[in-house]
Amino acid sequence: MLSQAANAERNVPQPSADRRARNLLRHIFVSILPKHGMEYRENQAALSLEMLQALQENKLALCEAEVGTGKTHAYILAVTVHNLFSERRLPTIISTSTIALQKALTEEYIPQVSRILMESRIIDKPLSFVVRKGKSHYACDSRVKGYRASISHNNRMEDKSLLSTLTGLFTGVLPLDLDGLPLTDYVKSCICVEHCHVNCALFPICRYRDFIRKAQTLSYDFQIANHNLVLADVLSRKNGRNPLFPPHGLIIFDEAHKLLDTARQMYGMTLENVELERLVASIYHAIGGNNPDKAEIVKLCDTVLSQNALLFESLKYAAGTGYDKNCYAVQIDLNCILALKTLMAVLRRLSVLFFTTSREKRERYDRLVSRMEMQEAKLSILLHHSQSILWLEINGATACRVCALPKQLDYLLFEDIWSENHPFILTSGTLSVRGDFSHFKRNNGIAMVDNRRVFETSKASPFDYTNHALLYLPRDLPFPTAAGDGNYFQAVTSRLMELINVTHGHTMILFTSYRMMEQVCDELSRQTTAFPLFRMGKGRLDALDAFRKSGNGILCASDTAGEGIDLAGDILSSLIVVRLPFPAPDPVLEYEKSLYSDFYGYLNEIIVPGMLIKLRQWIGRGIRRESDTCVFSILDSRASHRYRNDVLSALPDMPVTEQLSDVERFILSKKDRRYFE
Repeated sequence: MLSQAANAERNVPQPSADRRARNLLRHIFVSILPKHGMEYRENQAALSLEMLQALQENKLALCEAEVGTGKTHAYILAVTVHNLFSERRLPTIISTSTIALQKALTEEYIPQVSRILMESRIIDKPLSFVVRKGKSHYACDSRVKGYRASISHNNRMEDKSLLSTLTGLFTGVLPLDLDGLPLTDYVKSCICVEHCHVNCALFPICRYRDFIRKAQTLSYDFQIANHNLVLADVLSRKNGRNPLFPPHGLIIFDEAHKLLDTARQMYGMTLENVELERLVASIYHAIGGNNPDKAEIVKLCDTVLSQNALLFESLKYAAGTGYDKNCYAVQIDLNCILALKTLMAVLRRLSVLFFTTSREKRERYDRLVSRMEMQEAKLSILLHHSQSILWLEINGATACRVCALPKQLDYLLFEDIWSENHPFILTSGTLSVRGDFSHFKRNNGIAMVDNRRVFETSKASPFDYTNHALLYLPRDLPFPTAAGDGNYFQAVTSRLMELINVTHGHTMILFTSYRMMEQVCDELSRQTTAFPLFRMGKGRLDALDAFRKSGNGILCASDTAGEGIDLAGDILSSLIVVRLPFPAPDPVLEYEKSLYSDFYGYLNEIIVPGMLIKLRQWIGRGIRRESDTCVFSILDSRASHRYRNDVLSALPDMPVTEQLSDVERFILSKKDRRYFE
């Protein structure tokens, strides 16, 4: 990419490259974007300029941008302009939490910015990008060929469409990415990339290897991935394995409020009670009849099965505090320690027995040994558990798994990510509480970074909440109790019905508990027939699509629906929060509580900030466009009393009422005739 500014006359004194970059970026927002139908937004331009400054100064930038600010355009333009004036241009990694944002980046944001800058002759070639995913998202030519052969001889009509897709994959007519193809999860698991090896007959012409080779070059401006893959790259490099990304400069964590959840998943460990059983089954399948060590291997496998059963029986027996119906505190007693030591010793012996120099067996045996080593590493974490938070999850009659998370996760994130000597941008609509990023920084290890390197900015939504929104905080509802409390349940359902009627449907109700959601939804279905009712189950997209198409429906949803959903227009004109989204007790919170000498310090630094950030995420679903109007209701008496000031200061400024009649007047004044039809 070449800039006209960068090619100015050499003999004329020029401002510094950094200043020229800032001037160009300002010119793009003030003069160029409006010519292409993009309204000038002061907050967006300021945010982009601050991002550019953070890049120039090699900062770690925390950029909170509420809904409507336009943060995505802001960082794409900041990065592009910075690269124009940079001596060494490296790819930028954009890490997201959702496929929806990746799709928007590749189909809307980057192509749009690229087209505008090309037409304005600011860049001389289009911005380029590649979407990176885990191996399981891509087709393996060899496995596609094998699976196609296994079903082609059946000549079943129901396989006709599948065979057509498989043929398209094998011949290269269809792309390697499996996500957009009409295939079941089972079929995808049978044909996705699993293990690449040089002995594969298709290795010289493997499309996946070609894709990875090209993706690992410096030829792309943007490498787009999810948080999981970016953290997998961090851990891969930490453990001495090959990097998953090419050398890069900036990393942008968009949807950064989800980064901690991903870190807990990637740095955590889970051991299911069936994992060692599956390993034993694979060993039996691999040994064959002529293995000289077969008798010893079979005996060792029997020991693995018996000790694995003993381990999980001991864990269940010694289970402590129940955080919910499936999650329990873990006690590693003497029986567990003995079982762990025995299992580790047996796995080490099995790995020795499966060591071979035979080229014919090496590949299969090496995979088995790798699995043994992985299981031994998990067992070692449980044995040396003093630096881990442990808990047990029990699902159904037999399914069980033990989980571990490093107590010092914040330090690991600092050491593995934030100590790297290149800039970062972390952006989301909800990173702070009233502009205070302490909660986010503490949880994600950023509090350990030198303050001089951290840049913080918060941009309010440009939407007119003062005239387009109303916050309803009733004072007459009882204190929230368990869903089984008849008086509380009756009061909530009665008020919900009143709100639904005065807003004529067009309602999303958010719950913190699946149980209460089901109970309330059942009761509402008995009381109302005027508005279609939907509940957010596992078929999330189906429920959302049905709600959108209904025109005036009611959507009962869990807290997961409070993030990442775009319901613009009149379909969502009433957003109801049944209970304030305080985090549910879990092993991690219990450990954090133990670090505080008094409960109120824990409450004020961990619990309340976590609740307010989640509440802001929920409220952010209500107004998605400049013309949207919405009533926000919080049916939790704590929002009207003890936490009233916290709630009001955390949310956008808008009129507040405790009168239902004001809600009705608001709807009547803001909606046109078609809304009520």
